[in-house]
Amino acid sequence: MSLSAKAAVSVLHFIKRLGLFPKPGDIDCEISKARIYNQKNPYKEPSDHKALYSTDHIKGYPVLVIRQNESSPKKALLFLHGGGNKDTWKPEVSIARRYGKQTGADVFYPIYPPFTEAPVAVTIEFIYEVYKAVENKYGAGNIAVVGGSYGGFLAMQLITWINRNGNAVNMPRLLIMNSPFAFPETKEEWALAREYEKADLMVPEGSFRLMMDGVMRADPQTPDYALYPDKMDFHRAPETYIFYAEEACACVSDVIQKAYRRDGAVLHMHKEPGMMHCYACVPVFPESKRDFNKQIELIAMMDS
Repeated sequence: MSLSAKAAVSVLHFIKRLGLFPKPGDIDCEISKARIYNQKNPYKEPSDHKALYSTDHIKGYPVLVIRQNESSPKKALLFLHGGGNKDTWKPEVSIARRYGKQTGADVFYPIYPPFTEAPVAVTIEFIYEVYKAVENKYGAGNIAVVGGSYGGFLAMQLITWINRNGNAVNMPRLLIMNSPFAFPETKEEWALAREYEKADLMVPEGSFRLMMDGVMRADPQTPDYALYPDKMDFHRAPETYIFYAEEACACVSDVIQKAYRRDGAVLHMHKEPGMMHCYACVPVFPESKRDFNKQIELIAMMDS
């Protein structure tokens, strides 16, 4: 590990040992806090002039479109930000913009409802409709999907939704996921999640159970194929690249790999020792720059 990464990891370990990371409360308290956050942070189109911004609306929800100039690129990125419980759209706009700048692609950034505002099935149906609109304009062979954390969860659901809807749309050309979240299913997987939470530098202990409680509170009938990788459908999935650190979300990494093999899909998974959640989409350390640049190269290869 690079010296700069070691220094950052040491600080995070120190903060966690001091108990300074906020611990989740009960589900009612967390839903209340999330809704207050959502009310204070409504979507507003960026005005920083760092790109050309516009906003579409699909199924009543905004979709931020990020372009670098007036020209019309032949490829597009569907960027699915993280969060899940809160409408944390704002912090990752700069990340999505960087992907667009480095690849020259138009970026579509859905402002999806968190599970504190709508059931998971409603959210993924919205993501599916956004993808349909992008596919209609650019063609599936010119689309890459990039999802981080909860956005990776939505990306895996998108593949499942495309399969469940038959031949309505084609699969994207490429799927990249940074530290994708998904729910454990078996007792063994839940035990692994609890162990990984203890060592995770950013995810508080109890986060997986809290997320599950919130999702099921929103819709007790949420289907298994919207929750667990083993129940998702990865047939015909595009070539997929996953970048994990040593983190809690990696508790489902083996399940994802097995599900891809079961469905005959191609998956490349990398686990970087010692790094933190979503390290590969924020090019700060040598390790993160290396793996971010690899993602950019993969998207650039779509032109060939």
